[in-house]
Amino acid sequence: MKNFGEIIRDLRVAQDLGLRETATKVGISPAYLSRIERGKESPPRPEIIKELAKVLAADPDVLFRLSSSTDPEVVSFLHDQPEIMNLLRFIKDANFSSDEIISLIQVAEGMKSKSH
Repeated sequence: MKNFGEIIRDLRVAQDLGLRETATKVGISPAYLSRIERGKESPPRPEIIKELAKVLAADPDVLFRLSSSTDPEVVSFLHDQPEIMNLLRFIKDANFSSDEIISLIQVAEGMKSKSH
């Protein structure tokens, strides 16, 4: 499996973006982006990961998983909503499969659309 930097480079190349152009759009130096892509630098701060995801048209959650980091907005939400932690523990303890989690998301989306 590719590491964070390799994925960033692949995404950048797929978007036909140069290193300098990408770094400028993200707000970091080209040298720093180059070190990230070559694995010479640890994955960047969450704000930079989010900006990379936006510039590279990538799913930020995937980049956060690859970086072993967590989106600070998600962490904040978890702290503000203790019921969510109970739900996550239940899903983990009940050993939900991917299909069951997808079904759960679909039920939640249906609940939300009915309330609006």
